[in-house]
Amino acid sequence: MKPCRHDAYEAVPKGNVDLDLDVCERMLKDAGYEIVSNAGVMLVVRRGVEVTLYPHGRLLLCPVKDKRQAIEAANKVFSALGL
Repeated sequence: MKPCRHDAYEAVPKGNVDLDLDVCERMLKDAGYEIVSNAGVMLVVRRGVEVTLYPHGRLLLCPVKDKRQAIEAANKVFSALGL
């Protein structure tokens, strides 16, 4: 987890991840996330915090107040995906 700008954080999984964003879209929708966009190369979802998810598992979280909130939001997304 590292800051990306004043109201955003980036989360990168420690291991190798290869995600099918269409499958992720269905799983996150079932978990209560609003699907904002699925451009094929990135999936944008929202549930309080907007999260951009990339096929290699990188997350961009915005807007977040601090690292704690970013970690909590990232953990919820990863948990909903079974990661």
